[in-house]
Amino acid sequence: MPARPHPGQLLARLERPTATDPTRLAVCSDIHLATDATGTWKVFHRTERHLRGAVRAVNERDLDGVIVAGDLTRNGVPAEFDLFDELADFEPPTVAVPGNHDFPTTFDEHESLPIPEFEERYTPGGLPFRIRLGDIAVFGLDSHAATPGSPAETWDGRISSEQLMWLDEELTETDADASIVVIHHNLPATGDLYARYGDELPVQGEVPGFSNPEPLVDLLALHDVALVVTGHLHFPAIERADGVTELTVPAVSSFPHGLLVLDIDERGTVVQLVPLTDGEGMVESIAHGYEKDRVLLSAAQLATFPLVDDFE
Repeated sequence: MPARPHPGQLLARLERPTATDPTRLAVCSDIHLATDATGTWKVFHRTERHLRGAVRAVNERDLDGVIVAGDLTRNGVPAEFDLFDELADFEPPTVAVPGNHDFPTTFDEHESLPIPEFEERYTPGGLPFRIRLGDIAVFGLDSHAATPGSPAETWDGRISSEQLMWLDEELTETDADASIVVIHHNLPATGDLYARYGDELPVQGEVPGFSNPEPLVDLLALHDVALVVTGHLHFPAIERADGVTELTVPAVSSFPHGLLVLDIDERGTVVQLVPLTDGEGMVESIAHGYEKDRVLLSAAQLATFPLVDDFE
């Protein structure tokens, strides 16, 4: 008799998104799949194992779709994407947005997968995109500063005016209660959480940047989008500010090595964190990352689950 899927840990219960037809989605991020790297707080030598765990967790459930919120690879080299395609045998429809490690930069020069090829492999027709997964409209945005033929000069996020105009038009025709916008880089409220923890924990360094989030936040609030999904910071979080609810997805690569399952129906959305490794794997991960700020932040967030409970 096959083992039952891990039930997961309750991360949040949200009043939105809602779905007339019950919809189940898996969301993961920051896989950082490596072909020849070891160690660090991202536990590169275990990234294949953790991706396989994510595939198992997805395929043993009845899901309507999978969303990858960026950083599929360690450095964006073609061999890493080829390995991702070999291992990421997700049965439900799967889409992805790029992370800061997936596209070319001027300060880390190496062979990179061309942007149009990323779009062909991982999006339904290019970036930005709109796709319906179950009863939910999912909008994927590109927050990487690179463009075809022009590598980015920074890992900071940015959102182009063309994408904002596209999103404005698309959201006008969308049920806000059944909409999710996915982007790799985090909105300001989650960056503020990072800074707030710095008063209590030995968190060092600067919050990863987003050069122009304000027009995007204003647009999301204007259209009353139900949920924004981000990755990038590696720790789980839900922050509400300026009329926007942002769900930050924990990393597959680093502690707590998890993906999220969203159960969406007429009541709202239940978010469960599903672990992708066992206790021994968690201990190894902490041993590699106990001095890393984002590992500490993940532990602090896990200690306060559920982060939000709108059903109370």
